[in-house]
Amino acid sequence: MIVLTADRVLTGAGAPIRSGAVAVDGDRIVWTGPVGDLPARWNAADRIDVPDSTLLPGMIDSHVHLSLAESPDLARERDIAASILRSGVTTVRDLGGPGPHVPAPPGLRVTAAGVPLTVPDGHCHHLGGAVTTTADISGRITTTAAAGARWIKAMVTGGFTTSGHTSPYTTQFTGGQLAAIVTAAREYGLRVAAHAHGTAGIRQAVRAGVDSIEHCTWMSEDGFDFDRGLVVEIAAAGITVCPTINEHARNAVGRLPWAVRREHLSVMLAAGVTLIPGTDSGIPHSRHDRFPQSLPAYTDLGLSAGEVVELCGRAAADALGLAEEIGTLARGRAADLIAVSGDPTRDLTALTRPILVMAAGNLHHHEPVPQEDIRS
Repeated sequence: MIVLTADRVLTGAGAPIRSGAVAVDGDRIVWTGPVGDLPARWNAADRIDVPDSTLLPGMIDSHVHLSLAESPDLARERDIAASILRSGVTTVRDLGGPGPHVPAPPGLRVTAAGVPLTVPDGHCHHLGGAVTTTADISGRITTTAAAGARWIKAMVTGGFTTSGHTSPYTTQFTGGQLAAIVTAAREYGLRVAAHAHGTAGIRQAVRAGVDSIEHCTWMSEDGFDFDRGLVVEIAAAGITVCPTINEHARNAVGRLPWAVRREHLSVMLAAGVTLIPGTDSGIPHSRHDRFPQSLPAYTDLGLSAGEVVELCGRAAADALGLAEEIGTLARGRAADLIAVSGDPTRDLTALTRPILVMAAGNLHHHEPVPQEDIRS
């Protein structure tokens, strides 16, 4: 049993608690509230006081790739998971790797899609998920579900990281194939994430009834084809969008300049589309341990720092179907939490300075907590 105290506790559900405490028993949170209201039965618990800091739910990176190699490398996955945990991220959604492997490195909570579905010679075909017929689709999803996946990833358009003839601007699947993917996934209770850059692919994903759209860049051969009517459809359908913004997004120029992305995402947000942060880490130039550095970009969309904190906690947990397990510091939830110096609702860079990380009740100290602040 352990009690953690801090100047403020952001529970993810309600106002911040000043001079707050979180009590943990095993891998579960059993109490949250002001230090002065701590039940007497917790007086004998080990206690960690973290002054000048904030306790909040562990962050969620909603789009990563722990591996994009043709076969799993478990030792490398463990090292990557450890670096992610040190950054303050306790949960990731892994949206594609070598199949039929579903990553489960120690410490890090992973909700995974396994091998992504694509077409022969399509985007990420080297991972082994190429399908053509309805039987191919059903068989692949059966295998992925049996491996423990909770999501199915469909490469609705081509992408930028696969050599050959895949185009991010055009669709890879027919409408019938994508509908078959969604239907087969539903038979196993799995959600579907659609990789879609071009507007035609975004439209196809919406029509098929996917659960989330990844990237959603509205790109075309000669620029952009932003469809405001389709934005309204995305919002009405309750489809989540993960725009895969990393720490470099604000400085982007060339084919995907930040000024254009900022405008599109601002319109989507104003229309009621749910955005969740994800870095697409694992691809070139997107590090696994830099999720906190990606978050200030969301303030360019008109969000406050406090609203961004909620996006990578409670909102992401809800969008990923994990709200009963993580995302808030509430009784019965998993003991996934972090402590950071300062107040992230005023300054998001505080999230880049985690003092400690707790995942499933296990402590991972990023910076040593002074011994005088640990009492048994």
